[in-house]
Amino acid sequence: MATVVTLPRLSDTMEEGVIAKWRIKVGDKVKRGQVIADIETDKATMEFESFDAGTVLKLVAPEGEALPVGAPIAVFGQPGENPDAAGAPAPKAEAEPAKAEDKPKAEAKPAPEAESKPAQPEALAEIEVAQTAAAESAVPDQAPAPKATSQGTGPEGQADRGRIPASPVARRLAREHDLELGQIQGSGPRGRIVKADVEQAIAKGPTARPAAAAATGPAEHVPATSPPAGTPAGEVDEHGRPYISRPDRTVKLSQMRKTIAKRMGQAKREIPHIYLTMPIVMDRAVALRAEFNLSVDGTKASLNDLVILAAARALRKHPRVNAYYTDNGIVERGDIHVGVAVALDEGLIVPPVRFADQKTLKQISIDVRDLGTRAKEKTLKPEEMTGSTFTVSNLGMFGIEEFCAIVNPGEAAILAVGAVQDEAVVEDGQIVARKRMRVTLCSDHRVFDGAESAKYLQTLRKLLESPLALLT
Repeated sequence: MATVVTLPRLSDTMEEGVIAKWRIKVGDKVKRGQVIADIETDKATMEFESFDAGTVLKLVAPEGEALPVGAPIAVFGQPGENPDAAGAPAPKAEAEPAKAEDKPKAEAKPAPEAESKPAQPEALAEIEVAQTAAAESAVPDQAPAPKATSQGTGPEGQADRGRIPASPVARRLAREHDLELGQIQGSGPRGRIVKADVEQAIAKGPTARPAAAAATGPAEHVPATSPPAGTPAGEVDEHGRPYISRPDRTVKLSQMRKTIAKRMGQAKREIPHIYLTMPIVMDRAVALRAEFNLSVDGTKASLNDLVILAAARALRKHPRVNAYYTDNGIVERGDIHVGVAVALDEGLIVPPVRFADQKTLKQISIDVRDLGTRAKEKTLKPEEMTGSTFTVSNLGMFGIEEFCAIVNPGEAAILAVGAVQDEAVVEDGQIVARKRMRVTLCSDHRVFDGAESAKYLQTLRKLLESPLALLT
C-alpha cells in the first residue's frame, strides 16, 4: 500500500519548513535511514533521513516553498502502484491547465479560515492557485472583471458572502504584508485575487495602494514610469542631471528569519529589560591567553573563550542569573549551558557550550570552534542548537565598544561583549595605558533586580582581571 511521507518536525520550535533540495526523484528506491531531502527549518538547513522504504511514486512538495509540519511531501510504494490512492495532493509541476479550467466551481470554494487545521487546506490551496495561474496563461488576453461586479456576484461571491474573492493563500500573504485586498486587481476567474496578484502588489510597493481609492471609485492607474512615493519628480543634481530612482525590493523571509522575528518580537514585548554596563581591564587576560596559546599543542584560545569560561564560573555564585521566569515561579537552572551567538548569512543561531562551568579553557575553545564551524556548514543536529541557559554575544571583532542585546525567551540574561581597546586610565593619580573591554548584562527584570546584575558583573570582572583562577 502506498505511504504518504510528511514534513517532519526537526526542532522543538519548528512550525513549517522548506524543501531546499530533493535528493531523490520519481522511480528511485529508498531505504530507511537514507537522506531524501535537505530541509530548511527555523534553525538551519538539515538532512532528512527517511523513516520509510519503498519506490518513490510522487514528489508532492516542490523545492523552495514553505510547508507546515505534517504536510505531505512525497509518496512511496510499490512500482506501478497508484500514488493517488494514498490521498496526497498532486504536485504543482503536474498541474494541468485544462483540468483547472474545466472545474471553475471547485476554484470558487476557498478553504474556510475558521478550519481547526488550517495547515492542510492551505497547502492544497497553493496547488489550486498554481492550477488557476496555469489555466489563465492558456486563455487569450482579456480585460479582468471590475471589482465592483466581481464582489458578491456569482458562485464565488455567494461563497464568500460579500467578501472580496481571493484564494486563502492570497489572503494570508496580503495580511502578512499589510495589504488591502480591495486595492489589488484580481487576475483569476471572475476577478478572483490569487497569490501572483498579491506578489505583484508587494513588488510595486506604495504605488500599489493609492489612498482613499475605495471611497472615490476604482483605483487610478499609476504609470510604471512614475517616481516612487516620497521622491519628487524632476529632481536634478547641481549639474542639471536627473537623479536615478531605483525601485524597492522585497526579500523573501527564510524560515530562520521568520523565527528570529517571532522570538525577538515576543522577547521585547514580554520581557522588561534592564541594562548594566561595566568596564573590565583585560591586560592580564590578554597576557594569559598569549601564554596559553604558546604552551598548549594545537589549541588556540580566543579572548571570547575566556569570557565564556568566566561567565559560566560567575553563574555558579549567582544562580538567579542562570534562571528563567514562569507565572508559577522563577526556575533556577541546575546546569550551566552557555549559548554562543553565531552569525550566519540568513540569521543568528545560539548553540550552547554544555556544562561550561565544569570545562577547562582548552575544552571550551575546542567546543566553540567546533560549534561555529558546523553551524556555518549547516551540519549541527537540532539538539545541538537548543538548551542554552545563558548567552554570550560578542561584537568586539567588529570594533563595537558596547551594545545592548535582547534576552532570549527561556533565559534571564545575555552578556553583550564589546571590543578590547587601549585606553588611558588614571591609577593612583597616574595616567597609564590599559586594555579595557566593556560588557553589558541585559537582564529580565522580572527574575532579578539591578543589584543582582551589578553583583554578577563584579564577580565576572574579578575573574577576568585575575584570570589565573580560571585555569584551575
